[in-house]
Amino acid sequence: MSSETRAEPGQWRTSRAEYQRGILEAISDASTETVIIMSSAQVGKIAVLNNACGYHIDQDPALIMAVMPTQRDAET
Repeated sequence: MSSETRAEPGQWRTSRAEYQRGILEAISDASTETVIIMSSAQVGKIAVLNNACGYHIDQDPALIMAVMPTQRDAET
């Protein structure tokens, strides 16, 4: 992860935010069709989304739809 998008650049470490492990496991599970995350702000949802997209690009190419709360967020 680049320093432009993260306060702590470098290789992803789920151990830094253990609560994200279940989300990432659900996203990478082929039998899961939809993952909905309900959480507070600023807890790493974009980092999880970026990792999930990277996983599918590298390991399991698939159609991906990412929905953002605002037009500005989507464009960014």
